Amino acid sequence: MDDPKWAQGAQEDMIGMDRLARSLLRLVARMPPASLIALHGAPGSGKDELLRRIAWIVSLGRSRSPDAIAGLLPNVVWFDAWRWSKQGNIGAGLVAATLAAAENPAQHREQGRKLLELLSRLRLDGGAAEGGSLAFSGGADPVIELGRGYRALIEALRGGRPGRVVALVDGLDQLSPALRWQVFDSVRLLLGEGADLTVLLSVGRESSLDAVTFNQGEQPAASASRAFDDLVDLTITVPNLDARRIGSLLREYVGPAEATLRRAFGSEAALGLTAAAAHRPLGSPRFLRRLALRAVMLAEYAVEVRSNRNLTEAQWAWLIISERWPEFRRFMIRGGRQRWVELSTAMHQLTDEPRPSSVRGGPVAVSLRAGISGWLEEDLILAGYLQLHSEGFEQDSEGIFWLENLMLAAGL
Repeated sequence: MDDPKWAQGAQEDMIGMDRLARSLLRLVARMPPASLIALHGAPGSGKDELLRRIAWIVSLGRSRSPDAIAGLLPNVVWFDAWRWSKQGNIGAGLVAATLAAAENPAQHREQGRKLLELLSRLRLDGGAAEGGSLAFSGGADPVIELGRGYRALIEALRGGRPGRVVALVDGLDQLSPALRWQVFDSVRLLLGEGADLTVLLSVGRESSLDAVTFNQGEQPAASASRAFDDLVDLTITVPNLDARRIGSLLREYVGPAEATLRRAFGSEAALGLTAAAAHRPLGSPRFLRRLALRAVMLAEYAVEVRSNRNLTEAQWAWLIISERWPEFRRFMIRGGRQRWVELSTAMHQLTDEPRPSSVRGGPVAVSLRAGISGWLEEDLILAGYLQLHSEGFEQDSEGIFWLENLMLAAGL
């Protein structure tokens, strides 16, 4: 397709999602018409990458590739909800995206115009419409007309060809809860009369529940979750990136700048960075991209000020913490060296090991500050990562402070 939003770089499976994408698409081809699927995952987890892989695999049918999935029409409907939120009626975006997916959009423009007129007569914020009911005025029901009109548009797009149409909705996490609910409402209305397509929404679970709460008011999380599950036919949670792929993806993001990393931080710099990042909960493509940019920026600055130094694994781990847990980084640095004593004590308590009598010559505090305990109790991923590197932090505290000063000087 022509949309650079998903086509750019989509030819290569960067994060190993093709198996999941193919199994999901085979199910999509067998699902009833007018189905709705939610692709969940934390921000940056790879939902959008999975959506692009799905779009690419569906589009392979255009070239009659043997890798295409049977039973799917290759005309991908790609709807960037965030972009359309700047243009008023967000439901109009899905209609426009459907027209754009047709072989000859101009032939169906009149159908699209009628659908937009119907959408303009409806409230998409979940509230009740004002004025008298059409049921008593003898007028046609715009909700039914809208569903039937969209079903006819999908049939026109198919042009008599067999296969399910796949619509992919991106950009929902960037919307406000109110606009997110408008998308949910619009999709439900358009699918209401059984259009022969399946819609996949890329949206975080928390983002979905926030939209439900906006529409239905404050309620227990379990109630909001049930309300959202009633809207969709299937929920898929995007898995974390496999630890074995983290290193290769991180080096891909670093790219040609790997030479600068080696110049600034030693010949094994790239290996040290990938080793410190090879922790499965850190396997978010967006996080790895930010981490690569941070490492390259730091290396560029180190070369500029001639502050070259071979970094230890603990220092690379601290760079990762500065990107993944910036608030914890500030908490530790503002507490001075005593915080590192407390962290060491907390780590030994977590592993049920005897506490050392001293850390770098200083006495260990008898009791932990509530702050350290709170961080470890509230964020188990952080606690697990700190356990991996606490010994290195304890042994290389001077190196950590050197790196911290370099990052501050570099604006990081």
